[in-house]
Amino acid sequence: MYYDKNRRYFENKRLTYFLGLGFIAAALILFFVWPVDQDNYRIITMSVVPVLIVGCVLFFGSMLRRSSEHEIDEDVDKMLDGFEQKAYFDLDMYDNELPYVSSVSMECYNYFDTPYVRRDGQGVYRTDHYVKTLIYFKKDTLCTASRTVHLVDEGCDDVYKMIPYSEITDAKLEKRERTYTVGKKEVTIVFYEFNVYCGEELRFSAQTRYDYTVECAIEDIKKQAKRSRE
Repeated sequence: MYYDKNRRYFENKRLTYFLGLGFIAAALILFFVWPVDQDNYRIITMSVVPVLIVGCVLFFGSMLRRSSEHEIDEDVDKMLDGFEQKAYFDLDMYDNELPYVSSVSMECYNYFDTPYVRRDGQGVYRTDHYVKTLIYFKKDTLCTASRTVHLVDEGCDDVYKMIPYSEITDAKLEKRERTYTVGKKEVTIVFYEFNVYCGEELRFSAQTRYDYTVECAIEDIKKQAKRSRE
């Protein structure tokens, strides 16, 4: 993963990009406006070609020095590759997973206190942390695994939790908001948290997109918690 290129993607500094575009436009204008004949052909060549070369170097150089959205998506996929199998093994789910309750996988950018926020071509606000969360059900225990992929600094974090159903008092999908300054304007991003409570304590929390399967997981957790107390 090229962390410097990813950082430049989020910083989104476009001065070099627009300078290059300006030089290219100027070269094309000069070429088409300046009448070409035998007398001024050499002058045009000496004037237009260097401007065009400088423009191309600035324009394409600025694009190559930062990651594209496709490259960032590839970085995320590589860092998440094999995580589900690892979590399944680490949590000892083989032969222990409840066959009648579906596991859940959630993925999203993590919205937290970070300066690295950028809106992509699909209108999604990306940050420098991407998180995948897995929810598994054992007979007596709720098992969770989360991997946070860092996009501008090295590494990733894996966190596992095992919560006895008997300790769970509630599970909720709660709406949250966070405001960022992106460029010169403030934007408010709406997201959801998958929260599991044990009494007054928030035992587990994961950001997620609103999804029917997540709602089903909330209901499954409540059912298992209720059964454990009967």
